[in-house]
Amino acid sequence: MLRAPADILSKARDEISRQGFTPLDLASELSIAVQLVDNFLNGEIVDRHTYNLVCEKLGISLTTLQEEGELSDQNLSEPSDDDANMEAPTRFTNASRSNRNVTNASELLSDGASKERISQNVNQNSNDQNSSDNIALNLLENIDLCVHSLRQRISAALIRQCDRLRIIDVSMPVCLHDLYTELSVFTNLPSSQYLDLNETFANIPPEQYDRFYLDKLHPPIIPASRTLEEFKLVLLVGGLGSGKTTLLKYLAMACVAGKILPKYLPVFLPLRSLVSPNDSNPFIWLKKQITIYGLLDESSDNQLLEQLLIKGRLLLFWDGIDDLPEANRGEIVQQITNFSDRYPKNRMVFSSRNPIYGHILESFSAFAIAPFQDSQISTFASKWFQVTCAEKPKKNEKFQQLLATNKPLAEIARNPLLLTYLCNVFNSCEYLKPNFYQEILDLLLTKWNQTKCFPLHSDRELSTSQKQDLLSYIAIVSLDRHGYVWQNNELEDDFQACISTSRSLAVPIDRDRLLQTFKWQHSLLIECAKGLHSLNYTTLHDYLAAYRLANSAPSAAQNYLLERIYLRRWHGVIVMTISISQQADHILQMMKRKIDEIVSKDPHLQSFLTWVNQQSIQIQTSYKAVTIRALYLDVDLENARSLDRARALDIAHSRSLERALAKAMGADNSITETQVDIDYTINLALNLDLALYFANHPILELACVLEPDLSRALQFLRQKFPDPYKNRDVFAKWWQAKGLDWSKKLRNLIVQHRKSSQEWQFSDTQLKVLRTYHDANKLLIECLNNAEYVSPLIKNQIESTLLLPQGEYNLLHY
Repeated sequence: MLRAPADILSKARDEISRQGFTPLDLASELSIAVQLVDNFLNGEIVDRHTYNLVCEKLGISLTTLQEEGELSDQNLSEPSDDDANMEAPTRFTNASRSNRNVTNASELLSDGASKERISQNVNQNSNDQNSSDNIALNLLENIDLCVHSLRQRISAALIRQCDRLRIIDVSMPVCLHDLYTELSVFTNLPSSQYLDLNETFANIPPEQYDRFYLDKLHPPIIPASRTLEEFKLVLLVGGLGSGKTTLLKYLAMACVAGKILPKYLPVFLPLRSLVSPNDSNPFIWLKKQITIYGLLDESSDNQLLEQLLIKGRLLLFWDGIDDLPEANRGEIVQQITNFSDRYPKNRMVFSSRNPIYGHILESFSAFAIAPFQDSQISTFASKWFQVTCAEKPKKNEKFQQLLATNKPLAEIARNPLLLTYLCNVFNSCEYLKPNFYQEILDLLLTKWNQTKCFPLHSDRELSTSQKQDLLSYIAIVSLDRHGYVWQNNELEDDFQACISTSRSLAVPIDRDRLLQTFKWQHSLLIECAKGLHSLNYTTLHDYLAAYRLANSAPSAAQNYLLERIYLRRWHGVIVMTISISQQADHILQMMKRKIDEIVSKDPHLQSFLTWVNQQSIQIQTSYKAVTIRALYLDVDLENARSLDRARALDIAHSRSLERALAKAMGADNSITETQVDIDYTINLALNLDLALYFANHPILELACVLEPDLSRALQFLRQKFPDPYKNRDVFAKWWQAKGLDWSKKLRNLIVQHRKSSQEWQFSDTQLKVLRTYHDANKLLIECLNNAEYVSPLIKNQIESTLLLPQGEYNLLHY
């Protein structure tokens, strides 16, 4: 085993850059796994064959090889004889990590002859009748080197077991290491924290809590790998599709490759395939898996396994307790607890959806897997599209744009399973139809269990449609009564009311058992904190409420929606309802009429809308007239005219001082790549500054909904543009090529607005009405853009008359 020194790594990276290789290209050229190339380039241990292949391909001399025994020392975690007496670990703090058992690699025996002899003995005896006895003797002689050799022996089998993913609706298996994205965990279980919502969300009424407020309930997060480094016994909790199994598989492969805990022998233990009705002994389950790895055979005695356990050299990953019959789970968890007590020096990770097992696994430290953050979503998506459609390099960029402009979809993407499903759908269709959310529900309620080949539900259980009917009831009721969060006993009360009034339930329903099913089997309900519950995704909460309305009597649903178009928390439901309703034309027409009535009786507001319309007619621009009307309404509501004046003076002054200073120091001020007069520099800066301000402040909401190009430009500017203060040359080129034209157009519109604008002097009441009118029109546009069954004629009629005063058009015939 070899590791490339720094000079070899430097040469390798230079050569790869020179030849235009990627690690994937190099691996393909050499017909080896890309992980081996990554290991080499990251300075990690690889086998001699891989080392030689890479060096020869890159034209690097092989005279500088270093044997593993000559490698520099590293800090590696290893067990100590005192592990059995370790105190219970405490939570992460900023203080030193007192619970680690860390030693230097120098404590490893580095006698090359001894290492080679033991390794040869282990391999030679593998085919002997008494091979396990001989290996056990070697364990007593030199535990470190023998475990190292055992890891080599099981490496291929363990990687074969773990380095694979079967993805729903994908016909070919995918390698886990190609897609793995590092997970995070909460430092405390969310369900165990006590929160006072009145204190957490001061001055925010409960009915206004939405997905953005609920995110604030989460505890701090840390990388998941840290839990394994700092705690010997870990209970890993996570809902359906949160990535528990994937994480355990990845950690097992990392251990067998020597990346983490290199003195342990990892074993991945899928309980469903190991546990049988005839045995309840974890030792037997472990021996089965070791036998599958080829380390033992069925006739071998238990001496080798016993010695490994006694010495504390096993890293055991217990996975899949939720796949076992519910009646057996408690007993199995108790047996694992007894097993960990009998062999306390070993490290173990146990995964489960339900944190209740922490009361049985008393020595285990519990952590909950956190949802993906934006950076993790981006990393996974980039890997996915590279693996599945490398021939379409723009696919990933389009996907990132979709998530950036679709917040409900971005929320769904925080679950690794649902993100994978979304990426796979996007592979074949970049336009997601409204029934996509129904597919997500089907996946959580039915399809995932079907992939596990679980038996179908019995006649005494609820069908999938009945479960969805119940969920849709509590979703719509909660929005009226509590918002997105149930406190205290509100959830139980809503469920009981639903069960009592439902006519579709033919069997008696145990309310508490039903709640547990939605929590732990389908992962649709979560406990955000003690006594606080919500649906796992507010997007699905909106969809379930919309499903209820879309399947109700049309007149009743229409009246229900029209009464709520001014309530912001209902906007997501209204958009989703119209997106799937076949009565969209009539509902949209009624919405348009009701929204226009808001300002119809105020002459001052009608005069303002008349002036806005006149300006949209006079301005020469490529934007649609309705977009200009929307932009003016956006800007006047935010009082951006006075803001623009103040910012212009401030920028002009700062840019002048900056340029004068650069000249005094002999530096070339190259923000425009040429020496230009200060007025042009200020003008350019104003274009940039105004564009940046609108990119980072939600001012042009209505205009952006109407004009996707404007929305995309601001989104791109917000996320992608180079820092003008760190690298002026790069920024200047980018700005000239990408940003100058549309930012000029945007600023010209704002400047024209400022020149012709009047001081309207709206009263507070009028401003409130105007804001309501603005938000309701934004909702209407979103409904138009998402309606699956709206006719082109109705859509054009509504859009062309948006934001017009009543005298400027004939009212639509309703």
